[in-house]
Amino acid sequence: MNNFRIENKYKIEITKLDEVYKYLGENSAKTLYPKRFIKSIYFDNPNFSIYNESIEGIVPRKKIRIRTYSNSNIYDKKNQFNLEYKINSVEGRYKTVEQNVEYIKLIKNGMFDNEYGLIFPIVEISYNREYYSIFNLRITLDTKINYKLFKDRHMSLSDEECILEVKSNNLANINFIDQNFSFMKTRFSKYCNAIEKLNII
Repeated sequence: MNNFRIENKYKIEITKLDEVYKYLGENSAKTLYPKRFIKSIYFDNPNFSIYNESIEGIVPRKKIRIRTYSNSNIYDKKNQFNLEYKINSVEGRYKTVEQNVEYIKLIKNGMFDNEYGLIFPIVEISYNREYYSIFNLRITLDTKINYKLFKDRHMSLSDEECILEVKSNNLANINFIDQNFSFMKTRFSKYCNAIEKLNII
């Protein structure tokens, strides 16, 4: 059975990041894991079907990416990438992970997906992630978000906002989350944001 979950996202301006840390402190947030660097490479087909479905809010839909926790050159064979399918359905959201894939073949040749056909790497997105627990909910805070065009890695830019994400496996928590987080809730996709900010299509 898939582990469906709630994911509420909140945009935070960099200049207001202190307010987030103050809020976490006032509510006795616990650090779950050490902060770590994340790098993801997102795939799509030539028609950008994954991007378009996300923008239109179509369900079910998914995003396909490979992810590493290394800041080294992506072609360094010491890297370990996981292949992830992040799926959004009527029932909720869940993720499947295949660990330590032969990623160099994937980024050079692309891969076949049953829904989207042949897909290729489009953008590389990196950021720092912090992990907290508050009100028995899992909180992640993503800062220093950077977008790069995969085919031209000199084409890059940094996001002026951070993303706070509240995650729960209990659908009954959704009202509680809405009542206890005063930040600006938003629909947000790092992949879609990268496409738009880099003017890819």
